[in-house]
Amino acid sequence: MGDFWISNYELRALGVLNSKTTRRIYAGALVRNDSGFGCLHTWPELGDPTLAECLVDLAHGQESSIVRRTLDCIRADGRAREENCSLFEGLQVPSSHATLPLLNESVLSEAVERGFTYVKVKGGKGGGLDLRRIRLMMSMYPDLKWRIDFNENGDVGELLEELSSWSEPEKAAIDFLEDPVPYFSNDWERLVKESGLTIGLDRNLEKASSDIEVQVIKPAVQKMKSGRRVVVTSYMDHPVGQAFAAWEAARAEVKEICGLQTHRLFEGNVFIEALGDFSPEFKVP
Repeated sequence: MGDFWISNYELRALGVLNSKTTRRIYAGALVRNDSGFGCLHTWPELGDPTLAECLVDLAHGQESSIVRRTLDCIRADGRAREENCSLFEGLQVPSSHATLPLLNESVLSEAVERGFTYVKVKGGKGGGLDLRRIRLMMSMYPDLKWRIDFNENGDVGELLEELSSWSEPEKAAIDFLEDPVPYFSNDWERLVKESGLTIGLDRNLEKASSDIEVQVIKPAVQKMKSGRRVVVTSYMDHPVGQAFAAWEAARAEVKEICGLQTHRLFEGNVFIEALGDFSPEFKVP
């Protein structure tokens, strides 16, 4: 694809973003060639190569999954610029859940006031305590649907023990558990069979069987797939990457509530402001 121009950036999170790390500063790079732009953003805590390693891959033509998807974004953006049109022309971006790494009544109330009907929260190690906290909040927001992402940190015994006392309406308020335990484990099968909940998979989708109930796809690192339920989310990355995820969801005509509104997890800048307020609806920049 010729020469690349690199502009490094830092995103400063307003709080801890998941259970795998406590850092607040996230480095990435905007990548440009003669025609288009892309975003290169990695999460080493989740098994990604470092940003420096990805930049070396980019320079030497070695296409890891992250670099490959960055190049896909650059190509798509470049074609649209050459045709002098918006990538989003004629497309409908699906609505989003509210991503709430920190769960308390204040942030939950704000999300509901802003029109969100689904929320995604981060579960901690074990998971039982998080389920108990969510259960207490359900009565305050009976129409809200919950998605809980454990980043494989859940404990199947602890989760099942907590869920054993839940009523069917309480379980129905949980839209799905995302990556509660590692996929390639007996614990996954046990949770699927005994929990009474829908289970979603994010990592290892390319190796998963076709019976996964919910596929959580991050276009920053994964190509789009079809399935029973497909939920597209950003990589909690730069707004350029967030817009790429929104475009992929729109052109695939995804109907599920997605996770494309993560820019307000970070301190503001000109790119973040271009994506608008904290809202279920994506604002095309």
